[in-house]
Amino acid sequence: MVGNPSRSAAQPTDPTRLPDFRKTTFILEMKGARGIPPERLGEVQNTFREFAAYQAQLISHPLVYRLMRDPLNRTDASGRQIPTLDMIFRDLERFLVYPAPGNRVTTEQADYIRELGTALDAALRPLITSHPERIVRINATRMLAVVCKMGATAHYATLTELISSPNVPTEIKNYALQAAANLLSAYDVLDSKSRRHSNAWRNNEKPGSADIELAALVGAIEKCITDPNTLVPGLWNGDTNKPAILQPDQVEVARFVRRQAIRALAQVRFVTISGAGPDGKGRLYPAYTLARVCLSDPRLILPSTPADCAEAVIGLCNMSPVLEDGKHVKEYNVDAAVEAIVAGLITFAEPRGDPTDTSLHWRVYGLRIAEAMNNWPPLFDNLYDPTRPRQYNKATVPRIVDDLIQRARTAILDPLDRVGPDGKPDPLAGRVQLDTLREYLRQLRANPKRNPLLFTNNPETALPVIPRN
Repeated sequence: MVGNPSRSAAQPTDPTRLPDFRKTTFILEMKGARGIPPERLGEVQNTFREFAAYQAQLISHPLVYRLMRDPLNRTDASGRQIPTLDMIFRDLERFLVYPAPGNRVTTEQADYIRELGTALDAALRPLITSHPERIVRINATRMLAVVCKMGATAHYATLTELISSPNVPTEIKNYALQAAANLLSAYDVLDSKSRRHSNAWRNNEKPGSADIELAALVGAIEKCITDPNTLVPGLWNGDTNKPAILQPDQVEVARFVRRQAIRALAQVRFVTISGAGPDGKGRLYPAYTLARVCLSDPRLILPSTPADCAEAVIGLCNMSPVLEDGKHVKEYNVDAAVEAIVAGLITFAEPRGDPTDTSLHWRVYGLRIAEAMNNWPPLFDNLYDPTRPRQYNKATVPRIVDDLIQRARTAILDPLDRVGPDGKPDPLAGRVQLDTLREYLRQLRANPKRNPLLFTNNPETALPVIPRN
């Protein structure tokens, strides 16, 4: 049932009263419907635009953003409760669907995702790029990050622009990178078994268009990892031979936002993707960028932190050497990937050599890495179906992968999970065994058959070897 129409987006918002919207029943009906009938598409699009305008009015309303400064003033002129951001986002999530293996999202909801995502993107984008209040720009980007969980294709171009533009403030880029992580984590609602990203259906309309769109976003994220000036303009002087940091007080800011970029890149589900370059015929190697983080490549300028390495290890374990069309990337050097992961695990766990260290949520990170490693072996099977995650051909898994996983469990992951009754690390069983991983890394590098290229056909993917104690 369609309720009363909301106020027009063109009308100014009463600064003393919150905006209202009364067509939620209709939207929820469309969410659960078996597709959008062609004859009702115009009606649905108009309602979605009204809903998006309402969300934009709400997130930019002075009563909402001033509530953070004046938490005691909780009602508007009508006596309605002023919602917090968390309340707004929770309510918005009622209308969203998240395409991923195991979620009850069907191909019939593809139209719903496309149209609602398009409407919300169009309503939030002007707030993010041009609203005079910076807090509104930040909050609108945070809302966009929530919306991006649906994987609507409209968000790809918006996020690419926000992340790559030098005029977008660092704090906006931080939330735009969170949005990118959510967008890349969404699956193609029409074919989740292939692990395709959510925009892949575009190739059905115009071959190669999805590749170009995805590569543009991934390329923008990679630049946030490899070039500190993308995050904080003027931070680095651009001299690789003498990597001087010009504004030391901004280094921690850049590190914080770069970690979000690493998390976003870690959501890419393939070791390489096509569609790069001006002609769309080039390739990107997101696995190599994460390997550089694991190996603390000095060319990244900002040294890799333990948390950076943990996120990069998780990302490498998420990337399949089997592309969405079922073809193996034969050039992918799994031995080199293992070497990078071992180095990343060592850097990650080094502070925890002191069992009393509390610089990270060690147990949480340990559980996340363990889950990523459990999910890694099936990705080598070109018939793997993510809707049946534990069914795969174990013969396709390289022995070195199984060996690494077992060593990582024994040396780091199991000890991180060992805590006493008080929740603190067990002083004996909770001690990580860094020396065993250091010796394993030494053996990998001493192998006379070692190939330093992560992709054997691309000399630009050579692993940097950083001496370790």
